[in-house]
Amino acid sequence: MTDRFALVALPLPLATPYTYRIPETLGDRVNPGARVVVPVRRRELVGVVVGVDAEEPAAPSREVLAVPDPEPALSAELLATAAWIAGYYGAPLGLTLKAILPRGMWGESQVIVSLRNGSRALGGLAGEVAAWLADRGGEAAVQTASRAFKRPLWDVVERLSRVQAVSLRVQPPDTDAARLTERTLYLAGDRPTLIERDTLFKRRPRQRQLYEALESLGGGAPIRHLSEQLGFKEGVVRALVRQGLARVEDTEMIRDPFAGSPVVLPPTELTSDQAAALSTIGELPAGKGALLFGVTGSGKTLVYLEAVRRALADGRGAIVLVPEIGLTPQAVSRFRGAFGNDIAVLHSGLSDGERADAWRLLRRGERRVAVGARSAIFAPVARL
Repeated sequence: MTDRFALVALPLPLATPYTYRIPETLGDRVNPGARVVVPVRRRELVGVVVGVDAEEPAAPSREVLAVPDPEPALSAELLATAAWIAGYYGAPLGLTLKAILPRGMWGESQVIVSLRNGSRALGGLAGEVAAWLADRGGEAAVQTASRAFKRPLWDVVERLSRVQAVSLRVQPPDTDAARLTERTLYLAGDRPTLIERDTLFKRRPRQRQLYEALESLGGGAPIRHLSEQLGFKEGVVRALVRQGLARVEDTEMIRDPFAGSPVVLPPTELTSDQAAALSTIGELPAGKGALLFGVTGSGKTLVYLEAVRRALADGRGAIVLVPEIGLTPQAVSRFRGAFGNDIAVLHSGLSDGERADAWRLLRRGERRVAVGARSAIFAPVARL
């Protein structure tokens, strides 16, 4: 089979992207916009694929090591925007992309491999790696595992990931932008009847109490809550999992600094001037803009809100830019009052983790409206 090559942009002042060979095992996942782990001299960096099926370089090329995300981080539109910016301003493409992706989502980062609960028995080196992970609490950096086994393990980790025996996540250096998760216990299988429970939990009252506590909590709960608030020890949790009555999963936790903040409900009626402004905005062709003029308190914000509402009703998304960070809480309270949790906030005053979480929610389409200052212009809003 003919080798395939990808162009990878790195967050470095390089005039051109690096070329890497695409392993057959990763051929369906190395796509434009995807984050990839690649070797650079004696270290490993997270970069972004900007092209595939590139020409084979004259010098021998190294290969892509891993693809940590199930989907590309950047859309085709954002990649095209980055390429335009780089060309227009004469900037390295890698540094342009660095301004678009939140800090900590690439660069010199560690890839953490985590053993997934309930994975089937594995043989060979894959089984040895899984056992090694289990002895170390279920997760470790791939580099650490490679040093322990005295050989590169990226191919083994990729095979384990494909059969869902492990999961991968990127842990950035000196930042909290990594995906935040917590171990959560969920009920598994069909619910046993009361008579079956008498048999299942005979002489195991704490396991039954845990099982029925999970039922009362809707079928799942964070293990930390079960331990700290309800007093269930780790051994009781493991016993329930061994019986196949429950499973442990890593559940993503969203860091939203504006969750629970006050909201301002918008007026329900438009004035004739507001309706006329909206009509004009609705007739604008793609790529054209308009200036909405009005003194403070004249009702401009309701026009913005209604314009966004109509975009959402049409299955599209929106970006709302504010002039400065200090105005963001005011804007968020108004837009959250209109659209609830469809809002994601992006600005430099947030922590790396908060910005990264907002970015992921927008990229997955779980939030459709981005609110923020200048950097929010690069929000990965679907159908903008």
